[in-house]
Amino acid sequence: MTLLDVFQREIETIRTHQCGVLDGEHGSIHDARIATRRIREVLPLTHQWQRRDRADQLYTMVKRMGRSLGRVRDADVRIELLRYLEARIPHAAPSLVLVRQRKEQQRLWTMRKLVKRFERLGVDRELAHLAAAPWRKTSMWSARSGRWREELRRCIEERAGAAADAVTHATGVYFPRRVHAARIEIKKFRYATEIAVETSLVGSSAPVRTLKKSQDLLGDLHDRQELIDELREAAASDPRIDPSHIALVAQVVEADIADLHTRFLQRRGQIHDACEAIRAQIRRPAVGVRAAALAGAVAVVTGFEARRRLLRRRRERVPEMAVAIRMPVPLPDLVAK
Repeated sequence: MTLLDVFQREIETIRTHQCGVLDGEHGSIHDARIATRRIREVLPLTHQWQRRDRADQLYTMVKRMGRSLGRVRDADVRIELLRYLEARIPHAAPSLVLVRQRKEQQRLWTMRKLVKRFERLGVDRELAHLAAAPWRKTSMWSARSGRWREELRRCIEERAGAAADAVTHATGVYFPRRVHAARIEIKKFRYATEIAVETSLVGSSAPVRTLKKSQDLLGDLHDRQELIDELREAAASDPRIDPSHIALVAQVVEADIADLHTRFLQRRGQIHDACEAIRAQIRRPAVGVRAAALAGAVAVVTGFEARRRLLRRRRERVPEMAVAIRMPVPLPDLVAK
């Protein structure tokens, strides 16, 4: 799979889920948001095939789309977490229901903004254009072995170091901001590595699975930390919410956070190993990929050469055929008989 194949696939993913996104469907919003993240990873590598200003313009549009989708997705996660806590802590359910209703109103307002932003950006028209004929002049050689591979290698090398440093900086003591920063670096590293796996720059996908599991774990931790802050703000602003209910919920959620943080600490060694494994793979010469690209180029050149020789033989035969046609055909010697 080439870089352009990855780009086309993610464009089609957003187009497939576009109607669901505008209808506010949870699954479509989640899948479209993931697709925007992957497109943002691909676009900085496409300057070899399109103008830099055009790539930057697309990047800005996709980033705005992703932010709008992210706000709705965050609201969906909070609402589901509140529903879970309502069933888990029935004593605090009356206050949790009030908070959930506020969050559902906020989601509706955020969805309206998302629909308006998509209309203002002309997302439907732009996606149709990109899906129809992007980068038509891209050569096979550039698509398979262009300089984007070296740029992706450098990006992965930098992000591997940033992810490892962020995990180390988080330490064994729980700091919400440091843990969140580690999650962000792991996420960025994971998306870049996924592109490398799909384009055969990295052979093994096992380290990517380790990164994804760690990112999901830290995501659950971050969602619970954000929920505690929102619950306390809601209790301070709404007299109908019982502060004792919020205090009880905070105790339960903080216990979940402590458990998730302990699991994260147990995975730190695996994360560091994954970073080193991916670094080792991108530093190793990609013999298979280069050989495949070279073989493809040789096949193309050989085909052109064979075609040229065939046309030359045909041109050489044309004069001989013309002479043969102009020569008189000998008639039978009937007179002699």
